[in-house]
Amino acid sequence: MLTKQITPRYYLNKKTRKILFCQNVENRKTTNSKRYKFGELIVKPKKKKPMRKSLIHKVSTTLLTLIIVTLLSTSCSSDDEKDPIVVFTSLSANKTDAFIEETIVLNLEGTGFSDVNVASNNTSVKIIKVTPTIYEISSTVATSTNIYISLSNNTYKENKSISLNFCEHGVKNYKTVEGITVDTDKSSKVITLLGEPDTKTTSTDGLSEYWKYASKGLCFIITKSSLMVNQIEMFSSYYYHTNSANTQVLYTNYPHEIGNGWKINNTTTMDTIITLLGIPTTKSSSSTNRMYQYSSQRIVFRFFSNSEDDYTGKKIIYFSVY
Repeated sequence: MLTKQITPRYYLNKKTRKILFCQNVENRKTTNSKRYKFGELIVKPKKKKPMRKSLIHKVSTTLLTLIIVTLLSTSCSSDDEKDPIVVFTSLSANKTDAFIEETIVLNLEGTGFSDVNVASNNTSVKIIKVTPTIYEISSTVATSTNIYISLSNNTYKENKSISLNFCEHGVKNYKTVEGITVDTDKSSKVITLLGEPDTKTTSTDGLSEYWKYASKGLCFIITKSSLMVNQIEMFSSYYYHTNSANTQVLYTNYPHEIGNGWKINNTTTMDTIITLLGIPTTKSSSSTNRMYQYSSQRIVFRFFSNSEDDYTGKKIIYFSVY
């Protein structure tokens, strides 16, 4: 094999720290291959040095920094555009008990919301939006219902609910009168449904109060210690009470049914009562004013007649549940 002499080159052996020289030996037959000779030692040419680690580290750090800055910028922008937190401050009603021909008004207060939803699972309840924060609630039948309200935006939501009662006039089950149930409801419900009485008087023993609504034909007897309604009386215009000005005020005939289609001082007569309920538990009288009491039903009727057993064709002038 022929070789061509080349000017020797010198290199530093990094391990031994010695200076070496080499000659380039060119293969004439294979001109593309080269080898280097250190005396008798034949080695391959040095490979091209890779990119320094420090440069790679710098590039990586720069890219990572750019990514973090971009993410933080996006995050801040996103926070700035977030919806405000919804705060449901209050939910109030002008009353929680009403008659079916009346309307209950709800008022909502809050911040941060863009949408309001007011709903009930009771199909007889009607909800009318007056303003975004004022709603009117009514019902076509006597019922109790929960009204559910939510204030929301695209991100947050707050809920509240309120219980409402709709009552009907008249006597139900010989226990409830004008939506007020004896031995269950207190004087506050009387005020809610009927307002303040025309007159209040106290019993002779001081234990009860008589709340008289002459214009409605009603009187409620309230136990003072518990404020519980323990008796409700319905009158005809034959009765009166004396007001605080010491003036006699006639009751109006109680206008609604007292059960079974019966009405006071109307076409209903005592023989109709006897036919349905039978002979009363107790009979008593004061002059011509007769009283029939039915203990199991806890009700009392009064009528005018010449004798206690003379009830045929006699109109009801008074009815009471206790």
